[in-house]
This record gives sequence, structure tokens and C-alpha cells, in this order.
Amino acid sequence: MPAVYAVAPPPPIPDGPVTYSSVSYDAPAATDIPAPDAATAPALPAAGPITAASSEQRGYVELNAYTSNYQVRGMGVTNSYSDHGWSSIRGSYTLRNRNLFNRGIYQRIGGELGIIWDAANYLGDTPMWNLHYGLGKELFPNLKAELGYTMHRGGLEGGLAKWQGHVPHRFTQDLNFTLTFNDHQRGFFGHALMGVGIYGLTGTFFDFEAGYRLTDILSRGNYGFDLEVSGGIAPSLGYWGGHVEGIDAYRIKAAVAPYSKLGKFGRDAKLYIKPWIQFSWAGSNKSKIRRAMHSGAIDDFQTTVGVEGGFTF
Repeated sequence: MPAVYAVAPPPPIPDGPVTYSSVSYDAPAATDIPAPDAATAPALPAAGPITAASSEQRGYVELNAYTSNYQVRGMGVTNSYSDHGWSSIRGSYTLRNRNLFNRGIYQRIGGELGIIWDAANYLGDTPMWNLHYGLGKELFPNLKAELGYTMHRGGLEGGLAKWQGHVPHRFTQDLNFTLTFNDHQRGFFGHALMGVGIYGLTGTFFDFEAGYRLTDILSRGNYGFDLEVSGGIAPSLGYWGGHVEGIDAYRIKAAVAPYSKLGKFGRDAKLYIKPWIQFSWAGSNKSKIRRAMHSGAIDDFQTTVGVEGGFTF
């Protein structure tokens, strides 16, 4: 019985050479493609620069609710000049033009208003304030440089300038240069400051600080705590007096930074609060400043506690 196929068998392969017809792979001419209907075609955006909103903060307002000792760059003033601590409010704002002279330079203005809580002593009988203007630039990621001008009224600087008869009022002025580093990802931060007094008190002063931020030292539910530890040293050359050259103070500081995992405060949130404790030791300039002021103005050692908070915008 012959075989039965479900489909017809393929044709037999022909004998001899196989020839192929020419095939063109060229794309069709543009004239062969129909033009889109202008009524239904989507409109293309107009040419121009692409802009994006910036999330970088422009400024901050910070309240030093209370600090148990009045200090200048870690140098502690004795209770005879600051018996009940001090409080202050400070702020800073970066102007909108951050590309001054087409060099990526920004302008920053800032200030502080403070009160020493002892109106009966020489430093506390009048409020203190300062105003600052600076030109800055980000040199590298997380590293900024700023050249600025600061005017002080009152406080240790203004009080000493008037005490020594350099100025009729408690005013001082200085030029300053600052390098600031803050690496939020790795946790390192610090600054290097050099200032030159140009009115009231003349001479040079410095402040160096380095620190590290430990994250999640304690975490419970929606809340947690970070810890910031830092150390600093503040030298000066002739700033407090003609022969006052050396170290003003050494300090170490620990600050607790609570945060909410919901982003309401702390870390990258706009609102923050930070209690802290600092230990300060007077340097070699202590006795020289005492002689310049004819009094024991500087403590050998101080333990200072404080709490500050604020918000960024």
C-alpha cells in the first residue's frame, strides 16, 4: 500500500548551478515617505536651554538657645565677665547669582545677635552683634573657600578694643579667609579660618577644626541619633595685644543630632536640633591676655553645655 502524506511532498531539488536575482537594500527615497499630517502631528518643543530646579539650600536661621559659658573660638571667659552664659540667633543667606564674574563665585551675607546673661558686668551690659559679607566658591566637591569681611560690636573683641583705648566704641572689623569641608556621605567635616584685624584689634587669628559624624548610634522605631565629635585649636598673633602670640585655646566637642526617619527633622530635613558638650583648655596666650586686660579674664579650663536648633531653606 502506498504511503499517505498529510501534505504534499516538497519539490525535488534541481540539478545544476543556482542563480539569484539582484536585491537592493537601499532605503526608499525621502520623497517616497509621506509627510505627516500637520493637523495631527505632535508639536515639537522650542529650542532653548534645559533648566532644572535646584535643591541646594540658600541659607539658614539658627538659634543658640543657651550656652553655659561665653567663649570666643573655644577660649572661655571667666565668670566675672560671663556669669550666666549667653544666647544668640544667627543666620546666613546666599544671594541668587551664584556665578559672579562668570567664575562660579557666590555672595553670602550673614549676621548674629547675642546677649550675655549678666547685665552687671562689662561684657554683658550691652548686646553684641556682628555682620558678615563674603565671596565664595566651591573648589572641589564638599570643599568651599570664602573671602569675607566682618564687623563686630560688643563681646570680648569689642570690649577689649575699647578697654585698651584703641576705639571710642566697642567696634572691631576684620578680613577673613575660610576653607570649609563637609562630606555628608563619609561623615567628615571641618574648617580652617584665618582672620586679620583691621580696626579696633589688629593682628592675626586662626581657627582650625576637624570632626567626624557617626550615624545611627541609637535607633528606635521612627527616630534615631547621630553623634558628631570634633576637635579644634585657635592660635593668634598679636590680635589680643602687641605681644600676645601663641595658642588661645584647645577644645573637643561632642554633639548629639536626633533625626526622624520620616524626614521631619534632623539629617537632611530642614528642621534640626542639636544639644552638645565641649571641653576647653586655655593655651599659652592666657596669661598674656590677663596682663593686657589687667584681670583674670580667661579660664584655665571650662566645661560648656549648650543646645541649638534651626532650619535651612
